[in-house]
Amino acid sequence: MNVFSHFRLTDSRRGRVLLVIGAVVLLVALSIPFGLSALRSGPAADGSMPASGWLPGQSSGSDKAGGAAEPVAPGVGPSEAAVVGPKLARTAWLGVKVTNISKASAQVRAIAVAAGGQVLSESIVTASDPTGSYGSPKGASGVSEDAAVPPVGLNEARFTLSVPADKLDSALADLSSANLGTVSYRSSQSQDVTATYTDTQARIEPAKDSIARVRALMVKATTLEQIVLLESELSRRQADLDSLQQQLADLDHRTTMSEVSVSLWTDEAAPQPNDNGFLAGIQKAWDSLLNSLVVVLTGLAVLLPWLLIALVVAWFIRRWIGRRGRGPATAASTTD
Repeated sequence: MNVFSHFRLTDSRRGRVLLVIGAVVLLVALSIPFGLSALRSGPAADGSMPASGWLPGQSSGSDKAGGAAEPVAPGVGPSEAAVVGPKLARTAWLGVKVTNISKASAQVRAIAVAAGGQVLSESIVTASDPTGSYGSPKGASGVSEDAAVPPVGLNEARFTLSVPADKLDSALADLSSANLGTVSYRSSQSQDVTATYTDTQARIEPAKDSIARVRALMVKATTLEQIVLLESELSRRQADLDSLQQQLADLDHRTTMSEVSVSLWTDEAAPQPNDNGFLAGIQKAWDSLLNSLVVVLTGLAVLLPWLLIALVVAWFIRRWIGRRGRGPATAASTTD
């Protein structure tokens, strides 16, 4: 009897272990779709950029002024809007393979100055830096101000130029000439902001007239309450006017000056890391494992409230079944 009872106990324990393992596997399987769904619904990560021939992304800012547009005054109508010519905001990107980074960089500066523009930023790396500090501009704390901008590699240079819009084509032609190097890519875009410019310009004069009327009412105010109310209204309208004027100045700058991003590199530019090596394979496997853990943990976090509810319900059911089982057993012992 002891031997058979031992085997029955072992089978019982084995069944419990298998039940626990099955529950864990089922839980992980359920957490994966929930984790993927939660991660996909979150904010998208920024894609990586190539080290050489860097092509910067386009601005995501909107040209429309914030807030609802106020009605245009009767004196400012289509007749004045028609006077405004087409307003185009132009941007260009250029990638050039050169033979000498220092010489080509000097030519880029000279071309920008000759076109009546200026160099807004530049990053040039012609030799290895043992400190590893070259790359994105860093603030006083030593932390990169724009972590999304990839560092400039060895024998690479990156410029941001601002040239007059009417000189953009000639500047691009000079930058694309064989004297500088071989053009690898060249792109440009034009954004029509005429409607935004016209709307902003038309709203400035009515805003000025409105401020003048409020100031006239302040002269006639007789009580402190009226003065406080009119001053508050004047501050609000003055802030709206300042915002409109700032928007118009920004549109003027964007349509009169064009931004050109220039990337230079040589044959000796730092090569891309080899993704086929043994260590690279281990790194990829480790990254895949971490990504899988993130998915599973996210799914478990989503399922956690339901798991707690299920455990409470299971506890009550087990207790109820236990009471029902003890009832007949008690009755049978009493009968005996």
